[in-house]
Amino acid sequence: MLELKHLNYLPPQHKQPLWQNLTLQMYPGKIYGLIGVNGVGKTTLLNLLSGLITPTQGDVYWQQQPIHRSKKALRTYLATVGYCLQDADHLFFKQTVQEELEYHHKGSMTQIIEKLQLETLLELSPFELSGGQKKRLALAIMLLKQPQMLFCDEITAGLDTHFQDVVMSLLQDYCREHLVLLVTHNLDEALKYCDELLFLDQSGLHAYTTAAVLKQPEIFEQFQLLMPRSLEICQALMNAGILPSNSYYRSDEEIAQALATLWNKGTNQL
Repeated sequence: MLELKHLNYLPPQHKQPLWQNLTLQMYPGKIYGLIGVNGVGKTTLLNLLSGLITPTQGDVYWQQQPIHRSKKALRTYLATVGYCLQDADHLFFKQTVQEELEYHHKGSMTQIIEKLQLETLLELSPFELSGGQKKRLALAIMLLKQPQMLFCDEITAGLDTHFQDVVMSLLQDYCREHLVLLVTHNLDEALKYCDELLFLDQSGLHAYTTAAVLKQPEIFEQFQLLMPRSLEICQALMNAGILPSNSYYRSDEEIAQALATLWNKGTNQL
């Protein structure tokens, strides 16, 4: 279990801390989506959880042990963490993609290379890659390291729809035995793949299951966020009487499947 207890951070040159005592428990077996308006401190929170910076107040607990009480405790914790930063260049230091992958894993890499379609990039320098290719390589490295916790900062930004789905599918598989926390501005993606949504604002962290958010779409407005497009479509179809008022769908694909089912049943609702 990863736990935040009364966590806060005062950035340099700031007079006020970012939040009011963040408190939360997170468990393996789930993907948590961290969302909020720009500037609220989502990346800063990931940096705190990854051990890159030290909290001004409170602490992070892993397996009920505070990680900042000693250097030994922090080193032990850091060995369990994988972090895909927005700027993946900080992760690379080998001459080729192949060498980067081999450094982090000595066994078979075939499956991850194939899924992330890195075959044609193996002889290139990591620094020659496009932004999207660097993100795919960074994720491959982290999956090969097998950390107990994987933090991702905008891991699908800059990827096309195909690779967005590939990456999120890999994270869904990975979270079965690990904890995955990702920052995303793609709210449709968060609804589709995340088990819980963590809304961050100055008052703290507010956790909702995805099912709860689907039933209370006004939550997005509460945190000054636009409603995801798929949820808007679902609401419009329910208001028009096309879909049942008690039906909720996580993605465009689920909505399309529901409409196809209605059509095939010959309900004349379309």
